[in-house]
Amino acid sequence: MRRQILRRLSWGVADQAVSSLENFLLGVYVARTLGAASLGALGVAFVAYGIVLNVSRALSTDALMVRFSDVPRPTWRQGVAASSGVALLVGLAGGVGCVAIGAVLRSAMPGSEVGAAFIALAAGLPGLTLQDSWRQAFFAAGEGAKAFVNDSVWTVLLLGALLAGGVAGAHGVAWSLLAFGGSATLSALFGVVQAGIVPRLRAATGWLRRHRDLGPRFLVENVVLASVGQVRAVVVAATVGLVAVGAIRGGEMLVGPVSALLMGLAQVAVPEAARAVRRSDRHLRRFCLGLSGGLAVVSFAWSLVVLVVFPFGLGRVLLGTVWPQAQVLVLGITVRNLAGCLQVGPSAGLRALGRADRTMRCQLANAPLAIVFCAAGALAWGAQGAVWGSALAAILGTGIWWQQLTSALRQHVPEGSAA
Repeated sequence: MRRQILRRLSWGVADQAVSSLENFLLGVYVARTLGAASLGALGVAFVAYGIVLNVSRALSTDALMVRFSDVPRPTWRQGVAASSGVALLVGLAGGVGCVAIGAVLRSAMPGSEVGAAFIALAAGLPGLTLQDSWRQAFFAAGEGAKAFVNDSVWTVLLLGALLAGGVAGAHGVAWSLLAFGGSATLSALFGVVQAGIVPRLRAATGWLRRHRDLGPRFLVENVVLASVGQVRAVVVAATVGLVAVGAIRGGEMLVGPVSALLMGLAQVAVPEAARAVRRSDRHLRRFCLGLSGGLAVVSFAWSLVVLVVFPFGLGRVLLGTVWPQAQVLVLGITVRNLAGCLQVGPSAGLRALGRADRTMRCQLANAPLAIVFCAAGALAWGAQGAVWGSALAAILGTGIWWQQLTSALRQHVPEGSAA
């Protein structure tokens, strides 16, 4: 049993490592060829991408992960066809919204790349959300290897597009995002072949109706979570400048391996937690503690590598002229990541219990903390203050998550027990 769990978790980590490599390659390409201001524009666009992706997951694959893990194959196929249809529709709607935002930003900020970045992102959003839905579907079925192959295909295509663009003289954030979204769309089509399932747009309404007890709450939770990053980026840009946003983005790229591990395990954690809760509450609690503890240890180890090794030249090799500005932010970012690792366990546990009400409560409590502390820090201490304010908010938020999981376990009545 433990070997099977480790194998599935390992595929989650491997897949997220490849997925994060895509973002890392794109960030390095922009940082080295365009500079901090362009990296900041990319960071703002990526927050918008994160919001759309989180909306897609909330309405489509979050319920799939909770209710379609370890189910008969025909049941899984029906669920995937409907949930992928929802994901595709969300991507289309998000693309329309990004075009509108991009047009407004181009008029309001004629000298900035941010508006063009939003419009370029819009073109690839349907493919990006659909590709992500295949990943979640494969993990729900315990087939992480297929998710890994799909993301590997995307990475190779993206790398080829960036290299081809460099040779052809295509530069700028807009081109980079077009390459990002276009390669994801091709990978999403490959996912259709892998799964042998075509997204059913007509089934989207039925899917939303059947899972209305989870979808709206996950939607609020995910949008709040993604919006916090957007608001923080805007706060930093308004108080310190777009260059500071780029510097923070550069620092986040340096701790990317920890973020990859965190997100990789997080996407597999919910199906594994759902399997654990079917055994007993004790197994679920042990799984959540082990998950958070293991992530925290790895986060601490990588932080030491970044803080001790990267100043001897590797940081400048990766980030170029952005490195000096990013270096001073690394410690605060790693503390924030460490607190985030400790939140993964209770988040997975609450979702496995179907307590979307409590996960939503956690996000609604943590969001104001993150924004207020970031804003106060930015006003008092610039980019450094923004990073450390976010870290302090994450530490306080960890306590909220664990308190909610403890309370939910006290109320939980296992299947088959008398109410």
